[in-house]
Amino acid sequence: MREEFVQRIISYIEEKALIGEGVRVFAGVSGGADSLCLLHVLSEYKNTHPFELRVIHVEHGIRGEESVEDARYVQAVCEELAVPCEVVSVDVPQAEKELGLSLEEAARVLRYEQFQAIANQSGDLIALAHHKEDQAETLLWQMIRGSDLKGLGAMRPKRECYIRPLLSVSRAEIEAYLTERGIIWRTDSTNEKTDATRNRMRLEVVPVLRQLNVGSVEHLCAMADRMQRLEDYMEQQTDEIYRNCVLSDIDHNKLTIREKLNDYPEILTERLFYRALTEVAGSAKDIGQIHVKALRELLSRQVGRRLDLPYGVRAHRTYDGIELCHNSQESKKVTGDAQLSEIITPQMVSMQVLERAQVREIPKKKYTKCFDYDKIKDIVKIRYPKEGDWLTIDEAGHTQKLKRYFVNEKIPAKERSRTLLLADGDHVIWVIGYRISSFYKVDEHTTRVLKVQIDGGIEDER
Repeated sequence: MREEFVQRIISYIEEKALIGEGVRVFAGVSGGADSLCLLHVLSEYKNTHPFELRVIHVEHGIRGEESVEDARYVQAVCEELAVPCEVVSVDVPQAEKELGLSLEEAARVLRYEQFQAIANQSGDLIALAHHKEDQAETLLWQMIRGSDLKGLGAMRPKRECYIRPLLSVSRAEIEAYLTERGIIWRTDSTNEKTDATRNRMRLEVVPVLRQLNVGSVEHLCAMADRMQRLEDYMEQQTDEIYRNCVLSDIDHNKLTIREKLNDYPEILTERLFYRALTEVAGSAKDIGQIHVKALRELLSRQVGRRLDLPYGVRAHRTYDGIELCHNSQESKKVTGDAQLSEIITPQMVSMQVLERAQVREIPKKKYTKCFDYDKIKDIVKIRYPKEGDWLTIDEAGHTQKLKRYFVNEKIPAKERSRTLLLADGDHVIWVIGYRISSFYKVDEHTTRVLKVQIDGGIEDER
């Protein structure tokens, strides 16, 4: 079993071209079964394939002496295998308090910070020990979050600096391999707590699915693989249509989508409209199906019609097709009683969409805030209050009319109509200068963060 198991992983590494000759690979090793399996297989693989293998162990400072013993054990295993090992200590409990995250999410953020620092410094690869069950759990999570085709691909075997050589094997196979070799692994007691999302998925959801269908994990992994291949194919097709149907004027940040786009299937034209619009806008946030549909309709309208879109982008129906460019009229900044465009533009605010691991600390400044990007459903608007506005006032999900909030906060009536809002439809994301809606707060489930800075506000002062 041992030889067949190792060969299957090696075949997967080579099929996916995960490790090239002469590269340096840092394996993230916690001391648990998955990461120890990864270490031993990579150690065997480097005997016949020239690459440099090192280990990084992140000691989280969560479980006291138990955590320190994990680090010592990993160092001892690495010494036995003659693999250099770097132990990095981080203070997860402190980060939990500072960032306002769960213990699980704070640990993940700090761990990936260390991984990313290594990759940024030298361009090395980081090998992670995710296996089939991890892949199935990720796909399920993306599905219930309403992800798009790209998200339904779950974890890629290789993405940027990260590689996942064990995605072709199961947890049971990993433990059987280690047992056969007499390799003892460490057990993290926090993995049995169901207050963490990933643990609950693993301990409660996946076992139920296996009761319904013993092959459920295998089927979910196969589905993720099909979604990855489908996404790659769709991207290739979109590239081809883009070359045939889009004329680019880089100097003026302008694109022309040619009328011949109508010759292609709708599902591909939608992707092209989306790509073209986000390219001119300079951001994908707030670009959705409503804008894609509007562009498709514009292509069927008469010459001369115009359409205003997010980020100050204007679409103009011409004889050639649709011209996309920035509106030449600059929007005013968010100051005093200035009249505002309802669509956020770069001139009005600074917005960044970041991966959760990139946000080390949630700002507590008056005019710089962070929000859960994936909870925003409509076009983000900056505007004055209107009838029907409401916000979520606590973690339990209780809501309150904006009018009542103004009264409770004793905001003078004459100021209420001039108080700026960041809004998701009628749901107020942020009463600017006052509070944010509890619904949009960054929490342990957040994967992407929208960072908003009003009127170029200086974070250290505002």
